[in-house]
Amino acid sequence: MIGWVAFPVVGVLAAVAADALRRALRWNASIEFWRASEAWLPTIVPAHAGYTVDPWPALIWRTLLFALGLALAAFSMILLAGRKRRGWWFRALVLWISVVVVAVGVVGVAQIGEWLLEVQSFGGLGGSHIRTFTLPALQEAARWGLLWGWIPALATTLCGVPGPNRPSRRRALVVATVLVIAAALACAILAATTRGAALSARTEVATQDPPKQTEPAAPTDPPPAVAETIDPDFPGRCAADDVSVEIGGFDAATGSRYLTFEARNMSAEACDLRGAPDLAFASDVGNAIRPVIGPRNFTTAGEPIGEDVVTLAPGGTARADLVWRAPTGRPIDLTVLLAPWAGAVRTSTSEVLDVVDGGEMALTPWYVAE
Repeated sequence: MIGWVAFPVVGVLAAVAADALRRALRWNASIEFWRASEAWLPTIVPAHAGYTVDPWPALIWRTLLFALGLALAAFSMILLAGRKRRGWWFRALVLWISVVVVAVGVVGVAQIGEWLLEVQSFGGLGGSHIRTFTLPALQEAARWGLLWGWIPALATTLCGVPGPNRPSRRRALVVATVLVIAAALACAILAATTRGAALSARTEVATQDPPKQTEPAAPTDPPPAVAETIDPDFPGRCAADDVSVEIGGFDAATGSRYLTFEARNMSAEACDLRGAPDLAFASDVGNAIRPVIGPRNFTTAGEPIGEDVVTLAPGGTARADLVWRAPTGRPIDLTVLLAPWAGAVRTSTSEVLDVVDGGEMALTPWYVAE
């Protein structure tokens, strides 16, 4: 009975610990260490959980943890109820595999909901959403199960699995100690390797002769200052000089990337915006980067965007969200060119992003955030 309770409880605690470790390292570790270790710090928390409004962040977390604990409890009752004469290590291995299955299943249920919303909003079969969001999320869930699933599996086996072949306390203590030390050493080696490589790179750069000052190469394919396709004018639209646009924030979670744009009415009268912002990217040398940007008709909180025209009061702001999955490229300094609509003059700002040619992205129209 103790083992049946330990499995779901420790499994839920492992999910909380993994996400807490990811958050702590993300905000406190060096950039080099975070980029090298991000793939080894998976989480099963849905990416949109951190971008929703109250009470949804807490509800998403509670629902996920409840579903995880319930599924693990069901697996423990099924797998541990058998009294076949198997070694304790066999039971631990089966429980470990079940953690992977449960993690993929729980994340899969959340992804089914997002896929249904995508199909309802845009029609079709949602193939782009599956490739861009669903499959990477399931892969991350599987990695979480592989890297963290041994903890509830081992704890359950050591707490008292029904059956005749339970390990002795001494053997259990030795196995637990070895696994914990191995995990700690792996983290230490990863951190030392990353920091050592960063220090070596800095030392090498510092000891080299200063490079000769040369003029940067002129871009051969820069994005235009004004979009080639122009949005038609309509009565009440804001004057281009009266609207300021800027990047409102960037974040990343569970392999997803979120870039928020804000448009502010700087005039003394209300005016309207319609459709999505105009967006372009340029590399560090000024050449155009051309991702495939498709429409997205719901916010990061999962709420549909129904209004085609957004009215901005004096000083009011509208928001648009750009969402994409992390590609294979590393984040680099890019130039983001932004305008309130296609035809207005683009303003530019620098951001460290992992945007690549042909990468699939989704952009919402302007909407007023509650």
